[in-house]
Formats: sequence, C-alpha cells, structure tokens
Amino acid sequence: MARKGLGKGLSNLLPGSEGRAAIEIKKHPEYQELSPAVIVPNPDQPRKRFSAAEIDELVKTLFSVGLIEPIIVRPLGDKFQLISGERRWIACKKAGFKSIPAIVKKVNDLQALEMGIIENIQREELTPMEEARAYEKLLGHDLKPQDIAEKVGKDRSTVTNLLRLLKLPEEIQNLIDQKKLTAGQARPLLAIADRRLLLRLATRIVSEGWSARRVEDEVARLQSGPATKKVAGRKDPNLLSVEKKLQNRFSTRVEIAHRRNGGGKVSLRYATLEDLDRMLQLMGVK
Repeated sequence: MARKGLGKGLSNLLPGSEGRAAIEIKKHPEYQELSPAVIVPNPDQPRKRFSAAEIDELVKTLFSVGLIEPIIVRPLGDKFQLISGERRWIACKKAGFKSIPAIVKKVNDLQALEMGIIENIQREELTPMEEARAYEKLLGHDLKPQDIAEKVGKDRSTVTNLLRLLKLPEEIQNLIDQKKLTAGQARPLLAIADRRLLLRLATRIVSEGWSARRVEDEVARLQSGPATKKVAGRKDPNLLSVEKKLQNRFSTRVEIAHRRNGGGKVSLRYATLEDLDRMLQLMGVK
C-alpha cells in the first residue's frame, strides 16, 4: 500500500503546478500551510550558518521529493516566527513555493528556545559554539547547567564544558564555527592567559593538524616552564588509559605518578579558581 504524505513537492505548492492532483494530507490539529511571506526567522535560532551549497542541495531535493517534514512555528502578532526548520524555509523560498507546510505551536519564548535547541541537537547540526551560545541563552532564563543538561539529555559536565568555550577569544570561536578546530582541541587553550600566545598556538594547531592530546601536552609544557629531563622509560599503557579517561571527565591535564611500592599520586591542573571549582563540583565536593 502506498504511503500518503508530503510527496512530490506537494504539487499545489510548486509554481505553475495548479494542474497536478494535490496529494492528500492527513491533517495534524496544529497543521497549516503558510505563505513564506508571513514567516519570520527567530533571532535566537541556535544555528547561525547555512552554506549556499547546502541550501542548493536542499532545493534540488524539494523539487524531487518535496518537503517531507513541516517546519515548526509559533504565532507572533500577524506573523509566524520559526522555531525549527529555518534551512527548509530558506530553501522553500528559493524554490518558489507558494506555501509551506507548518506545525503551529502556541509556546512562550523559553519553550520556543528549548524546542529549537533540542531539535538541532537531535539532528547533530550545531557546531560546539552554536550549542554553547544556545545554552548561554537558556542561562538567561534563570536555568542552571544541571537544568539544561536534563532538558537536552546530556551530562552536566558536557554542558559546562561547552559553556567554558565562550571564554575563548572570538577568533578561536570562529575557528570552531568553521570546523577548523574541534572543541577537544580548543578546550585546553582555556588555560592560556596570554592572548597573543593563544592565537599563535591556535594557528599552529590548525595549520599542522594537531590532535587534542598534542594540544594538551603543549599547553602543559607551556605552563610548566623550562623543560626538564625525564627518566627514560615508557608509562604503563593502563595508566595512560586511566589518564585519558580522567582528562575527558575533567577536561584538564591529568598526570598519574605510580611508584613501585604500589602507591602514587594523581595530579589535575586548573587554570583559575573557577576552573578548580568546576572540577570540585564534578567530584561532588561542595
């Protein structure tokens, strides 16, 4: 049995297609078909960048199979403000659609922001910086990192680590947005206070393709001052594995010094007192 849906571009939406039979659509209680002219973008939309190639590719898809998934909007005066689906809206306008399938939600500012963030996170379309800025907006609605974590289904530490990226210089944030630098490569840079040194190091990381681990090692070297000779010998792979897990957990440089008698010490580096407080919270120390 053939599936009914928004197939073949919703023939009545495409310019010059009045002669085609309209596809029957099972109406959702909140479903409407809206003119692109009455839809306005959301200034709090988490995703800010849409490449021309990406839009052109979607336009081709629209002409081929139509808009499979309606956009989501909310009433705003005599207009409708986007909650999710801005890329689809832009592509529909470019394709010349006369109207766009939409689900109309009656929600407040906070609910609209939450819906937009969650939808983009589920699609994995946000850069780390876009996600961090979205969480920052939620903080402005008196939510705490733990509240945000519960709403988006992530660990509190993941949310706080992303928020910390907002402390990086704008140039570094732009590199992350452009996907030239990953969040894992950028996070250790938070420990460097010298802006000029920070930017020089970021340039090297991008041009030489450093791994996140190499960035951590270089930042640790810069913090420790002049290099000192180490005793020859390789560290046990099991200890290295534990160090890596702790580094991922606390987002900082971790060193384990193990003695032959079975004892040893674990060292965690922090850049500021705020950074120390963050790690203490992760340990459950208040």
